[in-house]
Amino acid sequence: MKLLGFFVVGFACVAVTLGQATVEYSVGTGAATGAAAGAKGTGRAVGGVFSAVGQALNQAAKAGAPAAAAPSKTTVTPTTVTPAPAANTGPMLTKPIDPSQVTVGMDRNQLLERFGEPATSTSEMRHSQLIDTFWYPTTPKDELIVSLTDGKVVSTVLASQRRKRSPVASATK
Repeated sequence: MKLLGFFVVGFACVAVTLGQATVEYSVGTGAATGAAAGAKGTGRAVGGVFSAVGQALNQAAKAGAPAAAAPSKTTVTPTTVTPAPAANTGPMLTKPIDPSQVTVGMDRNQLLERFGEPATSTSEMRHSQLIDTFWYPTTPKDELIVSLTDGKVVSTVLASQRRKRSPVASATK
């Protein structure tokens, strides 16, 4: 019976330790990912380190080895990595638009030329059709939701009107 108790306690310790290790690994991975995102010019620095190490190894090989046994000269070319431009983390300011100027049938390019980029947009494929949804501000407390199918405006609705017609909103009242 004592042996069974040791096994139970042993397996419990293993289970708790495995859970703790999983959590710590996840936290460490998340922290490393966040730190890597903020690193700028890292590629150049790493390339410089490898270049310096390569030069030091080449010099050591020349000084310590006989001429006949010297390895062939290795050419190290530094690699320059240009990080992608950082995404604008501030809020994107889009000027309010007049909802009556957006008409059904309008082309996507016409919409973007006339009103600019939307404050928010989504795209998805549904039944082999590209569905885009754009949100444009109209007044300080409202926005126009524009739905496009295959690059053409198919519907527009004010967010405030959409909430009033929503079956979920009326069921919760």
